[in-house]
Amino acid sequence: MAKKKNSFAIGIDVGGTNIKSLLVDREGKVLASDTRRSFGKESKEKEKVLSQLFLSIKALKEEGEKKGVSSHQIAGVGIGAPGPLNTEEGIIYQAPNIPSWKNIPIVKIVEEKIKIPCFLENDANAAALGEWWLGAGRGFDYILLLTLGTGIGGGVIIKGEVYRGARGCGAEIGHMIIKEGGITCGCGARGCFEAYASATGVVRRAKALVDKGYKTLLSEKEDLACEDVFEAAKKKDEIALFVVEETCRYLGIGIGNLLNIFNPEIVILSGGMAKEEKILLPLVKKYTKLFSLKSCFEKVKIVGAKLKDRAGAFGACATVLKKEGMI
Repeated sequence: MAKKKNSFAIGIDVGGTNIKSLLVDREGKVLASDTRRSFGKESKEKEKVLSQLFLSIKALKEEGEKKGVSSHQIAGVGIGAPGPLNTEEGIIYQAPNIPSWKNIPIVKIVEEKIKIPCFLENDANAAALGEWWLGAGRGFDYILLLTLGTGIGGGVIIKGEVYRGARGCGAEIGHMIIKEGGITCGCGARGCFEAYASATGVVRRAKALVDKGYKTLLSEKEDLACEDVFEAAKKKDEIALFVVEETCRYLGIGIGNLLNIFNPEIVILSGGMAKEEKILLPLVKKYTKLFSLKSCFEKVKIVGAKLKDRAGAFGACATVLKKEGMI
């Protein structure tokens, strides 16, 4: 089949730590990729993150041109970004892990800068869409995806369509309360799911135990990261094992609630922390079973993302291609 003139798409996954971008054709073949820091968590200037985003787009376009893809052949740029946000108006209301982004008209900003149509999607919705298109969710009609990274995002796919809710804020599962009066989340509420079960939550709880003087390999780390906790757990460090199991229990509480609400066929764990699926999946399944109805749990599949940390970028590409009727 001959390709349409504008049959390429750029997809950008904007996170609090990194920006991951892809240039693909309508079949999902990657022609160019780019990963760079977003500076979202540390920068107080919204222009810093925007600058990184535009540098990423520029890198993709330059690589694409080397492979014969000109700018006018790119159907659009899809942006998967943390929310809450409004996909119709192209506005990001608030991004807890990018504090400088509040009421940002991101679509207007990007279109004015690069003169290519731009489409906005919630980052977790984009990841779910990517897995539905090319990944672990292919062939399923009812999909629930969790992005486990700096925060926790949620994406719900129902018969090939993203569930967004009345104002585009649907499935903000990272901010459901799982512990009343608990840890303060980046959104300002207390006891949110992501405050306990995200990579940020893992590090926070591990540091608290180190500060209390418990004997652990983690006390040797000057700048403790989530990866360090899982590495120590693999070495049978008792404190690290405790934190990992506790994290999986919180994940089980959250996922169990979501199974009871959405009754999906498959739950996909995506994001940086999901790379540890060999440790996570057995424990998550164990605790999810405890916190969900038998009828909702017994046939559901709980798996790791096939597209790994590219799910969001692929989904952002899919957002463009779906808008253009190509998939």
